[in-house]
Amino acid sequence: MKISIIYVSQGGNTEAAAEYISEGILAKFPFIEVKLMSIRDNEVDLAFLKQSDAVIIGTPVYCAGMSWELKKWFDSNVKLDLSGKIGAAFVTAQSPVGGIDTAIMDIVRNMLLKKILVFSGAGEKTENKFQLGAVGIAETLDHDAAQFEIFGENVAQIAVKIAAK
Repeated sequence: MKISIIYVSQGGNTEAAAEYISEGILAKFPFIEVKLMSIRDNEVDLAFLKQSDAVIIGTPVYCAGMSWELKKWFDSNVKLDLSGKIGAAFVTAQSPVGGIDTAIMDIVRNMLLKKILVFSGAGEKTENKFQLGAVGIAETLDHDAAQFEIFGENVAQIAVKIAAK
């Protein structure tokens, strides 16, 4: 089983969140192959992505939406078929107000256009924090690490469950 984590990071917060998500997946499911792919660093491995059972996509909040680099990636890969994969979104921001919800919905909308089965990431241990996806605030990112790990674990758990059917 494979899970792709695709992200854009400008100041390092979204990259750190992606790493926490990966750690959460591997702590519970060490047999899953997880690949972190930075769009900004041109690390997206399309072959791995196409083989993945799940894709988790993250961005910093930029002008109350997803980053322009992520938007460009979605637009440049308009014909990329990701149908049937489990998908989840995460964002990082400088503040809890000013676009975290709209940034996540930008990702979700683009996932739906790619025929991805979108999952909020919610589970038994999430304390109702993932209504649309995972969120980390720059000031408290280290404190949010456990929730990002749980988010990753929950996405992997759903992917494993669906793959078993």
